[in-house]
Amino acid sequence: MRKLIVLVTVAAGIGIGPMVNSRPAMAQVKEPQLLSLQQAVDYALKNNLALKNNQLDVQSAQKKVNEILASGLPQVNATGSFMNNVQIPTQVLPNFLKPTLVAANPGSASAIPDIIEAQFGQKFSTTGSITASQLIFDGGFLMGVKASREFVNLSRINIHRNEIETKVTVSKAYYQALLLQTNLNMIDTNLKTVSKAKNDLEKLYQHGLVESTDYDRMRLQYSQLSLQRDKISDFQAVALMVLKMQMGMDVNDSIMLTDNLDALYKKSQVSATEAQVEYSNRTEYKLLKQQMLLNTYNKKRYQYGYAPTVSAFLTHQQNSFGADFGTLGSTWYPGTYWGLNVSIPVFDGFRKSAQIQQVNIDIRKNENDLKNLERYIDQQVYQSKMAYKRASEQLLIQEQNMKLAQDIANRVTLKYNNGLGSSLEYTSAQNELENARNSYLTTVYEYFIAQIELRKALGEIK
Repeated sequence: MRKLIVLVTVAAGIGIGPMVNSRPAMAQVKEPQLLSLQQAVDYALKNNLALKNNQLDVQSAQKKVNEILASGLPQVNATGSFMNNVQIPTQVLPNFLKPTLVAANPGSASAIPDIIEAQFGQKFSTTGSITASQLIFDGGFLMGVKASREFVNLSRINIHRNEIETKVTVSKAYYQALLLQTNLNMIDTNLKTVSKAKNDLEKLYQHGLVESTDYDRMRLQYSQLSLQRDKISDFQAVALMVLKMQMGMDVNDSIMLTDNLDALYKKSQVSATEAQVEYSNRTEYKLLKQQMLLNTYNKKRYQYGYAPTVSAFLTHQQNSFGADFGTLGSTWYPGTYWGLNVSIPVFDGFRKSAQIQQVNIDIRKNENDLKNLERYIDQQVYQSKMAYKRASEQLLIQEQNMKLAQDIANRVTLKYNNGLGSSLEYTSAQNELENARNSYLTTVYEYFIAQIELRKALGEIK
């Protein structure tokens, strides 16, 4: 029992923090929601908030693809400007008329200046233009689009990984709560038996047919069982709270577990200790493979940086001028032109070379991470197989021990009811039965945990 208490306490400490019951005091009590293990898992896959955030990450990655694609589509921009030339700029020009004027009147040469101070333009002017451009070729853009699409796949793999973790976490929480519920049912059965024996012994004691020690011993047995039941009842309430939180359910909702430990155990009896692991079945392995693909695209993007970038543009504009604001816009002067822009990288101080070398290092690290993960998976599978095999063997032994303790308790009870046994023998048999039941239930839980950890290690949880 002590081991069981520790397990529940740890689960409660990890799964929940301080909570406030915000339900109104007069709120209508809802019928408890019936949940099997599969229903609990299905509910969590739809309502777990962490999984919802992962789904939002995928949507964000898809929008990132659209953002990158947008730079390869036609870009159209319209601009407008207004100018008030408070002081029209003066331009100084050579006086090209001076030779002609001097030839016509030689005496005026000194009076004619060598330069002309001229002001070009009007006081007011306005311009409206529209420009369209289109990227024709950019290797970095092409690799960026491919990489962004693979990043979406990376987000999807991450969702799958978190779905697996959610299934494992919810299953463990369900097993814990179901274990405590089963233990409560067993204690209730035991309490009925001890209560009947206590009541019978009380009548005998009142008539002076038994000693007070026998009666007090039976009272103590009943009291200890009652206290133990109250503790387990509290632990089960906490375990159900943990389960609801893992599922993404309102902690104030009421649930009732419908699965049976024995039925789940019989259903789960499959031989998995000889199964071989396929690394590609593990989502962690898929994530590293996807990261390596992204690094490859990143390297190609830098390599394409040595290639020219080509784009085309078309611009049309309208200009209007006026000596005063009232005449501005009365006449418009159009202008249209198009062209090509070609950017050829010549020398960047070896920046792209350094970037490519950095990516090569990341790829080598990625390869090392894959090898390390393979070794970790092999070790994890080995340990999980060993734990599952040991839990299976111990469960059979604990089941036999519980049956043996039950047989002993039945024989002692029969002797006690016929006046052939002592209260000490009876209470000792009941204690042994209770300990055997607790050990059996704890081993059942350990079996389920070992099995789900093995399936996770083998990549069988999809």
